[in-house]
Amino acid sequence: METLFDQCGWKVTIEEVTLPNGKIKKAARVQRADTVTMIAEIRPGTIFLLREYRPYYGQYIWMLPSGRIDKESDMTVAAQRELQEETGYRAANLRYLWEANISESLLLTNYFFYASDLTPDPLPQDDDELMEVHEVEINDALNRIESSVKVHLPSAYALQRWLRENR
Repeated sequence: METLFDQCGWKVTIEEVTLPNGKIKKAARVQRADTVTMIAEIRPGTIFLLREYRPYYGQYIWMLPSGRIDKESDMTVAAQRELQEETGYRAANLRYLWEANISESLLLTNYFFYASDLTPDPLPQDDDELMEVHEVEINDALNRIESSVKVHLPSAYALQRWLRENR
């Protein structure tokens, strides 16, 4: 393994692996902190949805509360912190749902949680974020996410899967 870049929470390496047929595959792989995404249900059928400004897109996008696991090593602790920072609420019930990866070249796992029994308990938002918190019916939330010019894929996946498995 050869490291090409290792700064600002990102690491790029060139790796070689042997395939089952004996051939060698050489590929660049990018590592970044894993993330958590929460479906935070305020009351049956209504969830928190964020409208967050993304400066490199130059516009707002709709997304579920989410963020990096970079301040702690436990994904459940990270999920609770992100929920508090982004919505101002703590979940008495925070249940792990699933995990997903975008690609084997991007070493980043998205961990998904269901949050309920919410009570106000805010933590300060990160200084470099600009977001609005909305209470939205879950089907409307999916429509808003999917209609964004830039779709937040973890949020779209989470709500599509949640609706398929729970409705």
